[in-house]
Amino acid sequence: MDVEDARYDAARARARMTTATMRGAAIGAALRGGLRLGKYALKTTRGGRKATPASMQRVIRASEDVLRYAGFLAAFAGTYVVVDEGLRKKFGAESSARWRCALAGACAGPSLLLTGRDARHYGLAGYIWVRSVVLMTRVAQKSENERLKRVMRVTKYEHGDVALMVGSAAVILSAFIMKPDTVEPAYKHFLDVHGGKSLEEYGALRALCEAKGDEEARALCSKLATSSSWSATDSARDVANRTLASELAVGSGGAIDKLALYRLIFFKNASNPEHFLTHVAKSFASTFSVYLPVYLVPALMIHREKLFSSEKGPDLLGRIAIGSARSALFLSSYVGAAWSGVDVANRVFGRCDKRSLTVGVSMAGLATFVEKKSRRMELAMYCASRALETAALMAVYRGLVPGWVQRQRGDVFLFSLASATIMHCYNAERDVFRSKYLNVLDYIFGSDGHDSQSISHVASYEILFARENSIEGGRRASRGGRRQTVSDDDEVELQTIDTTNDDHRDVTQEEFIQASDAMKDSLGHASVDEILTLYGLYKQATVGDSTLAKRPGILDSKGRAKYAAWEHFLGTKPQLAMNAYVRMVRKLRAAAEFSTPALSPDSQRSTTGE
Repeated sequence: MDVEDARYDAARARARMTTATMRGAAIGAALRGGLRLGKYALKTTRGGRKATPASMQRVIRASEDVLRYAGFLAAFAGTYVVVDEGLRKKFGAESSARWRCALAGACAGPSLLLTGRDARHYGLAGYIWVRSVVLMTRVAQKSENERLKRVMRVTKYEHGDVALMVGSAAVILSAFIMKPDTVEPAYKHFLDVHGGKSLEEYGALRALCEAKGDEEARALCSKLATSSSWSATDSARDVANRTLASELAVGSGGAIDKLALYRLIFFKNASNPEHFLTHVAKSFASTFSVYLPVYLVPALMIHREKLFSSEKGPDLLGRIAIGSARSALFLSSYVGAAWSGVDVANRVFGRCDKRSLTVGVSMAGLATFVEKKSRRMELAMYCASRALETAALMAVYRGLVPGWVQRQRGDVFLFSLASATIMHCYNAERDVFRSKYLNVLDYIFGSDGHDSQSISHVASYEILFARENSIEGGRRASRGGRRQTVSDDDEVELQTIDTTNDDHRDVTQEEFIQASDAMKDSLGHASVDEILTLYGLYKQATVGDSTLAKRPGILDSKGRAKYAAWEHFLGTKPQLAMNAYVRMVRKLRAAAEFSTPALSPDSQRSTTGE
């Protein structure tokens, strides 16, 4: 590498490190800030609460938390890029390509400590670890090894997401009842709010599962009969329930049927189907209020123009309402199925104990079938990470984990291991990522140069058409002049189009295909707006109006630029778009033939005699 190449490469690495650090900080602040400050705003506005010194302290703590998470992701992104670029320079891009990014990811993992010395993030670390396992599973699925193919066959099960939800529900909900302290506090609060039962009822179910004889069961009935919250109304059913509990407490009716007592405590002596349907109906409004912002806020950010459009707004609002209602029905059914499942398991095993509780609550996972297929795996990944965290805490509670292990930062180790796996796949197995996650990683760590192992944050939309290695060479060749670029906030002014052909006739399909093939050789001298114009014309000619496709997400700046170029020709007839496309390609080819080609470093040295 000559001096000029080395200087360019160093500038590229510095720019990549700076951009990755800034974008990591911005995403960390946005994610954590939106969560914490949104929760604070909800608390202060609910019920007309006024600001108090205590509430101001909560704002300060929330702001500090936001800054810590911004620092964490900034440090993670910056450390990863520094290590990646340092190893690349030391050992060479190609020779270190197979292991460099894994090591960089592992080195960046301890950045998690910046969220607080005493904070533990097993839930986050578990979620990222589960994600890394999914990626490695996809890598294994591509293997040509027959034995590995047979092993991986089980991972292609159509309803594997539901199976994962069933297993996660068994761990989380059984621990929530039997040992609430092993469930992460925020998630425990979520279950308290949406579980549909009081803390007294959860405690009664725990006591029932642990009761070793009729005496303990009668003591539980006595406590329920005198409770001021359980079946406390004057309705006929509640009066009958309190009377039955009193009779059971004094020993009337002989031995206590624990199965019937479960239905008395949790179902208030309603039938299983009646209780399930009643719970879903009563909780639906609450769960709908949880999911409506989840669907509405992204729409306001990404599709606000459509949302406020008189033509497209009602349709989009309708889809938001349907999506929110479907997710709300899932959550209501999830909880209802858990309590109904315990009743079914009690009947199957003929007893109400910890085993029947664990098996019964697992049926909550079957409610996942209510959700859209595209959302099921996301739910399963989140719940699986929570289940792993709960299982680990349960192991600590039972004394299965030595004290010296408990004192270590296992969350940091797990996060670092997962980061190494994910970043290795990001570099070497990019096709195993879903597009939305790949777009986020590219946005932070660099969107161009992955094939050549010379990564940068390319703002120019030359990558719309040109191959990556061609771009890299073109970028080096243009170092002497200013390269035309478009930042994320720039607006490209598209070309004014003449839709007639040179000889005032419509072009044929064959001419259009020939122009499409020739177009790739003409991009070296095309401006950004010309390239986008070509793309928009091509899509309009071959697909039709852009309304047939979905606008890319807010982080996919390249995709959004392409979509905007296509949308620019909305309503143009395909034949007219073909005419304009062929005419523009011919002009670009003519310009390329009469212009002086850019000189590469090698050709510059040869012409100067170096």
